[in-house]
Amino acid sequence: MQEKDFYLYIDGQPVPVSREVYREYYRAEDKERYFMGKLKKGRTKVNPETQEIQYIPSRELSYEQLAEQDWQFTASGDSVEDRVVRAAMMEKLQAVLQSLSAEELALLNELFYLEKTEREVAGMYAVSQNTIHYRKNRLLDKLRKMMEK
Repeated sequence: MQEKDFYLYIDGQPVPVSREVYREYYRAEDKERYFMGKLKKGRTKVNPETQEIQYIPSRELSYEQLAEQDWQFTASGDSVEDRVVRAAMMEKLQAVLQSLSAEELALLNELFYLEKTEREVAGMYAVSQNTIHYRKNRLLDKLRKMMEK
């Protein structure tokens, strides 16, 4: 008897596979479909001793079901308090940045706004990378102290 050919379709193209691969693929797919169905459907259970019927709800709820049960959802954006705190911090940062020297502002601009590496900035200023690293850390400490005041 001639053996049957088995194919799986990948990106719309038939790919020949062995019988074992074909069976395992569809067995896994059927198993997934079965469990997803169990998650989405409620079911009943009868206690054989007391003959009580118990309803077991599904483990997955839709938005409509949650709305019917008067669930409250939090807003997905930032809270008002977070926005106020962020605005206050930005105002304080602007004030602190205005108190810096032109050289310090230039270094901040190169490293953090233009996103250049310490090595690139060191080449621009004709100093070592360690010097730029030291200046950056000193400047960040200065900013941190001024922001904490």
